[in-house]
Amino acid sequence: MKALQVTILGYWGGYPSAGGATAGYLVTTDEGQILLDCGSGVMSRLPYHTSVERLSGVILSHLHHDHMADIGILQYAAVGALRNNRMSERLKLFAPEEPSDMLVKLHGPHSDITPIRPDLKVRLAGADIEFVPVEHTISCFAVKITYKGKVLVYSGDTSYCESLIELARDADIFLCEATICEGSYHTTGQGHMDAGQAAAIAEKARVKKLVLVHLPSDGNFELMKQTASAVFGGPVYLPDSASMYTV
Repeated sequence: MKALQVTILGYWGGYPSAGGATAGYLVTTDEGQILLDCGSGVMSRLPYHTSVERLSGVILSHLHHDHMADIGILQYAAVGALRNNRMSERLKLFAPEEPSDMLVKLHGPHSDITPIRPDLKVRLAGADIEFVPVEHTISCFAVKITYKGKVLVYSGDTSYCESLIELARDADIFLCEATICEGSYHTTGQGHMDAGQAAAIAEKARVKKLVLVHLPSDGNFELMKQTASAVFGGPVYLPDSASMYTV
């Protein structure tokens, strides 16, 4: 394996298509694994690639259901693993402090929870992780993971914002939300971007690869890819349930 690998477990925004899953990205280094978001259907995909006891930690970009719907199920798995001595430590979970009524539901004997703040710096699976707040309808953080000189950046959910450009500067791979699509009735668009805006950030940040995620289930994906490719000079990818990227 190369130094840094990301497996797409789910990439739909809001709600999945039949048999699909919403946001979930498994990041693998030579030293461990990190789960970015744990949306609806992610736990049905995770066992193909890993198990709860092999996770170095879980990061929730924000506390909307399409990014955390399966976290309780993952915590059930952690309870079983702890009870059967397959895990010696509780699940390391990182999440924003707000909405507080959502965060409080994640607490329990299965998890050690660290609130995400802009100045937080974390080391998981040998990787250095930092966070930048982005512009969504609730508190949300983009995530930068650096490992052995390779960089992955995940936008979380956001409208166009300058801070994301700096975070993604020269990243090897950029997972960027592109929820809005012409003709789609999936979203009102508040707190989100279209493929052209995602590509504009990728171009300004000079990233090497752009992967469009958080896709609308009724989107015109060929149009989205064409729109992004017209703005971003590098390769543009649309994921599927078997997508894996190595950097």
